[in-house]
Amino acid sequence: MKFLVFVSVLALFIACSDSPDAPSGSLPVVQNCRILETECKGDTVKIAWDAVNVEVDGYRIWFANTDPGDWNIISQVEGTVTEHVATSTGYYCIDAIEGIDSSEDQSNKANNRAEMYLLSDTLTIGENNGIRFEEAQPVIGDAAEANFAQDLYIAKSGDTILMYRGNSEPGIYPGGSNSLMAVASGQVAPGVEDDAWKNSIALQNTSDYFVQLENGDFAYFNVDTVAADFIVLGQTQYQTISGLRLFNPFVF
Repeated sequence: MKFLVFVSVLALFIACSDSPDAPSGSLPVVQNCRILETECKGDTVKIAWDAVNVEVDGYRIWFANTDPGDWNIISQVEGTVTEHVATSTGYYCIDAIEGIDSSEDQSNKANNRAEMYLLSDTLTIGENNGIRFEEAQPVIGDAAEANFAQDLYIAKSGDTILMYRGNSEPGIYPGGSNSLMAVASGQVAPGVEDDAWKNSIALQNTSDYFVQLENGDFAYFNVDTVAADFIVLGQTQYQTISGLRLFNPFVF
């Protein structure tokens, strides 16, 4: 094996930078860094790239959860495919290494960021009380309307506003999907069979929630305000890579 151990250890200790573009070397630039979306699952991201046309010891994988951001080398491999067990979405790029030499620049950046919608929406008891999560932005509508296919809706239990899965009461709120909710902590939604997923949740001010959608995708929403008869949503996110449970750290 051609890796120089002291070089590898040193690189992993010092590899933290606002930019992955320095230092530069003389090796070719790695091309076609990409997320293998159909092979991503849960909290595990699969990344691939094209081999360079010269002999090298291997490749370094750089990651940052924002761009610009704090870039770190997360692994070093000999092949052209690797997996990253992540704690959020983010950006990836690659460089080749041979001894103490490296690529003259980093590869293109690939990312698995969720679609983020930052404008607030209001759900109101007895009116536009339902929400459907879509890639571009969520759709708000009346869950009592048969032609509105809600993922979730709000209703009152005593004095408390709860969010329910879309098909909880099909006789009153037809057309809904079997979507589940979990209180959010961090940027990784619970596993599909985790007990954290609930059919209904009492909503709290300034709280975050994950959604497991019936179609296998995952979404996220923030509740900014809970009032007597309505709630105000802050941001929402939709992870477009089906089955991936990772979301963006929120940065204004």
